[in-house]
Amino acid sequence: MKKFFGLVLSSTLLPLCLSTFLPFYLSTCLYAWQQDGVIISTEVNSQNSPQIISDGSGGAIITWIDYCSDSSGDIYVQRVNSVGAVQWASNGVPICAVATNQNAPQLTGDGAGGAIITWCDYRSDSGNIYAQRVNSDGWVQWTSNGVGICAATGSQYIPKTTSDGSGGAIITWQDHRDGSIYSDIYAQKVNSAGAVQWTSDGVPICTAANGQSSPKIISDGLGGAIIAWDDNRNGNWDIYAQKVNSAGVVQWAVNGTMICVEAGNQEWSRIISGGIGETIIIWSDSRNDDGDIYAQKVNSDGVGQWAPNGIEICVAAREQHTVEMTIDGLGGAIITWRDYRNGSNYDIYAQRVNSGGAIQWMLNGEQICTAANDQHSPRITSDGLGGAIITWQGYRGGKWDIYTQKVNPVGVVQWAFNGVGICTAINNQYSPEITNDGAGGAIITWEDNRNGNWDVYASRINSVSTYKTKVGNASGWRWGYALCPSDTVLSGCATYWQWLPWTPGSGRKVPQGDANGWVWGNE
Repeated sequence: MKKFFGLVLSSTLLPLCLSTFLPFYLSTCLYAWQQDGVIISTEVNSQNSPQIISDGSGGAIITWIDYCSDSSGDIYVQRVNSVGAVQWASNGVPICAVATNQNAPQLTGDGAGGAIITWCDYRSDSGNIYAQRVNSDGWVQWTSNGVGICAATGSQYIPKTTSDGSGGAIITWQDHRDGSIYSDIYAQKVNSAGAVQWTSDGVPICTAANGQSSPKIISDGLGGAIIAWDDNRNGNWDIYAQKVNSAGVVQWAVNGTMICVEAGNQEWSRIISGGIGETIIIWSDSRNDDGDIYAQKVNSDGVGQWAPNGIEICVAAREQHTVEMTIDGLGGAIITWRDYRNGSNYDIYAQRVNSGGAIQWMLNGEQICTAANDQHSPRITSDGLGGAIITWQGYRGGKWDIYTQKVNPVGVVQWAFNGVGICTAINNQYSPEITNDGAGGAIITWEDNRNGNWDVYASRINSVSTYKTKVGNASGWRWGYALCPSDTVLSGCATYWQWLPWTPGSGRKVPQGDANGWVWGNE
């Protein structure tokens, strides 16, 4: 199991830092990011289902379900800055703490360093949609415990949200107001002051026969949104999409435009911007076998730009699913997924498709992680340089941990083979989520069981990663802490720190200066 640290510090700060952190496991003095992550919330009982966005200043805003005071679950939020220091109340700010269950939180930025959070809320009946805004200082801005977005009869759940570009948000969800066993798709806009802007309880996006589920949403850049969903109107699951303008009027065909209506099932759609006025949609597709990955681009009028029913992203043997994607900065996308092609365990693969729908990397994807045992829950963010950073949970050493990998624009992985361990603490870590840090790196959050109940932690990895994978040295692991970024031996650095050799039972050591560069060994 690899141990690591990474940060770039100004050499002028070194004397101050040395006097402060030598006795303290490198966790203080201008640097709060720690091995295995910083605490977002370790309150009593459990915290789970974290979601994350950038705060626009190199840090992140994280929301989650919290059971510290309500066994049914409340919604909390925390901000962590670029150096890993939490900015708001210890263990988070309560967004909604009313009785009964609140779940499925999602969030989007408010454009001013804060966030708008939406969730499914059971305070009144079988489930409604609520939202709350929190400013950059951690103060809630709207009605205590949230404003009602939809309180129609029946159940409303699985909300998703995007910014409206003016400090508000557009929210979509699954809706059972018609009393049938099938759900429809609705949406609502809420402005920066917390006032809903469209028809009370939302405008219908799709009310076609049978069921529609799992809506996904992005901004259209003009105060409206584009929504994609899984659709069963034809007796099997297909992919449809709709555009709604800033006034809440749908712009494409009634009940949505067809994205893919091939044989078999098409499910688990994801959506991103494909450039000005264009949208890329991906999904898992069983037209051929157990499940492949396909994609389509549509223009501002909802017209498909690539092959009818989508282009092949991966059609390798066996199943591929749990698909996610991010922009490549040039009108294309970088896509990642969970892959069972080897027939024995799940791996992580990725592929890039350009703005014209041409595959850019190896046929059926580049290997991101093919380590022994299973890899699950891949998530991805742009590195801002045409590549991407991918995170996932991997089963190694008899437990689940959090790993990450960077892939450059031409599909070459940049960090340790099979990924860098972001958190390998005791017990299990699940469900990573990721956002970019605005500097070529990423901030990752996850559910963490190291303390015996589920907590929320986060960590940042920088763009060049001082987390190395090298071998050779019988004296045991030396845990590194670099004061300049490099992907090679750190010769030429003004100052260089590494940990003293570790032996079983000795615990962590005080750092000791060494001008000779990294020394690595086996734990």
